Amino acid sequence: VMLFNNEIYGLTKGQYSPTSREGTQSPSTPYGSVDRPASPCAFALGAGARFVARGIDIHKGLPDVLKAAHAHKGTSFIEIFQNCIVYNKDVFEEFAAKKTAADTQLHLLDGEPMLFGKGTKGISLNRKTLQLEVVDVVDGDWESADVIVHDVTNRSVAHMLIEMQFGEFPMALGVLYDDPRPTFEAAVVAQNASAAAGKKPDLQGLLSKGQTWTVTEDGPEL
Repeated sequence: VMLFNNEIYGLTKGQYSPTSREGTQSPSTPYGSVDRPASPCAFALGAGARFVARGIDIHKGLPDVLKAAHAHKGTSFIEIFQNCIVYNKDVFEEFAAKKTAADTQLHLLDGEPMLFGKGTKGISLNRKTLQLEVVDVVDGDWESADVIVHDVTNRSVAHMLIEMQFGEFPMALGVLYDDPRPTFEAAVVAQNASAAAGKKPDLQGLLSKGQTWTVTEDGPEL
C-alpha cells in the first residue's frame, strides 16, 4: 500500500485534507485549518500493520524502501511525501531540500546507529522520561553518546520515531517497522498441515463417519 501524501486534495481544487497541517489555507478553510492532521504511519501502526515505512518521492533512498516492502511477507505500508506543485508547492521543502537534507533527515537502516547531520548528531532514548532526544556525537563516538541502533522489529521505538515532531527532530525516513511474524495465509497452511499430519485421506471413511443409514427394500435401517 503506497500512500502518496501531499497534504492537500489536489483533484478537488486544493481543499484541505486529513493530513493538512494546522493553519493550512484553502478554498474550504480560507482562514486556516484548525484540524489536527492525521499521521498515516501512526494510523497504520495502530491498526496492526507489520511493515511501515516512509520516503520522499524523488529521493534516491526510496527504491531501497520499495524493495524492502516487496520482500516483506504480507501487506506493506509506505507513506511517500509527494510535492503538489499546483496547490501545495514546496510544503515539504523544510526537510526535503537537498541543501539541508543532512541536518533535517534521519535515514534509518536496520542494525545501524540513528545518526544525522553528517554523523555529528544522533537520536538517543532518555531512560528516565522514556522519550527520544537529539544528542551531539563527538569524533564519531556514537556509542558514548548513547545513540540508538535501529531495530526494525522494535514496535515501541518505531512509534516514537513516527511521532517525532519535525523541527525539534529530523524527519525519520526509511523502514520504520518490519515484523517478521508469519502471514495469515502461512499460518492457515501450517495449521492445516499440522491437523493432517499422520492421517491418510479417506473420503469413504469421512462419509461413513458418525450416524449412517442403509437403505433396503423394507426401508432405512440405522
